[in-house]
Amino acid sequence: MNQNRIENKSHLLQYAMHAGIFLGVFWALRYLLVIFGADNLALRGLNSLLSIGTPVLLFYFLKNYKEKFLNDTIGFGHGIQFSILLFFFGSILEALIVLFHVKWIDPNFIVMMHDVAIQAAQSMPFLGETVMSQLAEQPIPSPFMYVFRNVFAVNIFIGLLLSLIIVPIVQRFKIVRNES
Repeated sequence: MNQNRIENKSHLLQYAMHAGIFLGVFWALRYLLVIFGADNLALRGLNSLLSIGTPVLLFYFLKNYKEKFLNDTIGFGHGIQFSILLFFFGSILEALIVLFHVKWIDPNFIVMMHDVAIQAAQSMPFLGETVMSQLAEQPIPSPFMYVFRNVFAVNIFIGLLLSLIIVPIVQRFKIVRNES
């Protein structure tokens, strides 16, 4: 039994890296829609429609991992670990695309996003003057800090939240095979 647990952890990392490539490609393509869809309503709509793809891909990869490596059973914690690793590895590819965009293609993108965030905060009167002055004093993040905060941290947090919902669904999901 102990050997089986070690083998599962080995498969955990291997399959999370493998599936993370596909998730990262999906996110990179979605990010390209953000870049090229800034002035195109149809591309922005397609990007919004593709938002459903992330939880669907998480379900698909969790289900496949459970079936291929875990004899069709997965523990809650094991599913959470897989999900976080999947989102971490997927974030690497997206981070490279975002970094390339904000550092070389559109260096003003971060400044623009910072200004949008300040304007959004100003439209919330419940924040108060102290919070507004602190937000206004915040320096504009470097491209690396922007990518770390807005890609890695956000994606992994979203992966954690999604896994809290999707792992229990995958745990109950059973393939019915017709053996006739």
